[in-house]
Amino acid sequence: MTRTQILEALANPPATQRVDLRDKDFRGLDLSGVDFKRADLFGTHMHGVKLRGANFEGCNLDLTILRGADLDGANLKNASIFGVVLVDAKLKGADLSNARLIADLQRANLEGAKLVHGKFAADMKNQPMGKLHVSMVNANLKGADLTGTDLSGCVLKFANLGGANLTGTNLSTCDLRGADFTNAVLTRAKFDRTLIGGAVFTGITGKDSITGLEQAQGREDARFD
Repeated sequence: MTRTQILEALANPPATQRVDLRDKDFRGLDLSGVDFKRADLFGTHMHGVKLRGANFEGCNLDLTILRGADLDGANLKNASIFGVVLVDAKLKGADLSNARLIADLQRANLEGAKLVHGKFAADMKNQPMGKLHVSMVNANLKGADLTGTDLSGCVLKFANLGGANLTGTNLSTCDLRGADFTNAVLTRAKFDRTLIGGAVFTGITGKDSITGLEQAQGREDARFD
């Protein structure tokens, strides 16, 4: 599809349905600032597409390919982002508040992103879905806001969470080995059955209120003040 075709489809939405942009190919386009609000983008190919400041609030982004996409400043509030490839994606300052996300975010840049009350945990009640999880290996979450987000079961090995706000965040059963939490806020965070070997927790706020930290695996190899 061309940018013009996409804008025309979005300008004339069905009265009671989402705009159908399923399984389309957007590669090579600059769609920065486009309002996709509530569109159905299931399976759409957006590898490397420029989507800076685009509005995806409430959109269906399940099974999309967003590897290397530029989503800096994008609005992804309340979006469904299941089974998505976001490797090397740019999400600096993006808003994923209340989003439902199961994705591969390896090396993604989420610096300053807002992930408040996000639902990023695997659905363990459904075994095929339960095998999927969020991977943020080597991701940049510096200064991100993850207040109240469910990250249980996520892999955050070597992620940069320096200065991030993780107040009330559920990190149970996460793999946090080698992650950097320098100056992060961890008030009332949950660390039940978490792996923390090699992680850095210097300058953190709320250490005494963290649950499960004393029993976390690899604590002897983690760095505290």
